[in-house]
Amino acid sequence: MGSVLSCLEADKRRKEKKMAQFAQTKRGQRVMNSNRMVRYREKRLKAMQPDVELRLREEEDHTKGQQVWFSRYIYNGRLRHWVLMTHGNKYELRLGENVGKANGEEPPGESKFTYHMTPFTIEEEKRKAALAESSLPDVDGFYVCLIGWTTKTKDEVDLACRSVSQSFGEYHLLWKNCQHFLRILADQILATKAADYPWFKSNTKTRYQKTQSLMPPPLEFLLKMQLQMTAQMQAQVQNQIQLQTQNQTQNQIQNQIQMQIQNQIQIQIQNQIQNQIQMQVQNQITMQNVGS
Repeated sequence: MGSVLSCLEADKRRKEKKMAQFAQTKRGQRVMNSNRMVRYREKRLKAMQPDVELRLREEEDHTKGQQVWFSRYIYNGRLRHWVLMTHGNKYELRLGENVGKANGEEPPGESKFTYHMTPFTIEEEKRKAALAESSLPDVDGFYVCLIGWTTKTKDEVDLACRSVSQSFGEYHLLWKNCQHFLRILADQILATKAADYPWFKSNTKTRYQKTQSLMPPPLEFLLKMQLQMTAQMQAQVQNQIQLQTQNQTQNQIQNQIQMQIQNQIQIQIQNQIQNQIQMQVQNQITMQNVGS
């Protein structure tokens, strides 16, 4: 499956590269500025306007608690780093020098993937400019969206982050990465969910965001494979039972026929023997009568 995804990603990169090169040519400029393309962009922006307005209303709502933001880097559908942001901090799982270092903490001095909590501020001006231009929250490939509100304090969010990190287990690029870490953390701290929560949680496609080609978690994948293999094995066993039953039935019928044939042959042989004996007896009797 990994090789298939790599081929698809490489094909997407080639197409995007060709499109970018074409856009730089005179013909590409004419196409991009053509009336048809302009109408397409206007129609697309008009269709997306309700989505944008809904999200702007949610972003202005501070009555449900502290806002929780999500940042995802989108490029060619590939797996990229994820970050949660709330209380002026960003929360992430990554490898770095200050492993597990929060404010006032000393790093344990071990290089591994674990939580990071560092101050962070959203570039609101760039984001609003991107929304005004393309109706997409795309700032240099980073999609920054509101996924909900939390009623927990910063200390409680920090504690939840540490707790998730302690129970998260060993890092794996595909099965247990920064994405799975943040999904667990978000479910522990969110009190109210925003419109973009499904995009964050289940990679749900919308007009407002792009999606990624994500590998399924190993447990779901293995369970699915196990169910498929079990169904196949059951089907094979049933076919074998049916074949055996049919073979047994056929063998029984053949045995019965053979028994009947043997019985008939034995009966015929016995009849022939009896007829021969009777004929010999009659011949002897006839010979005796003639001699007398």
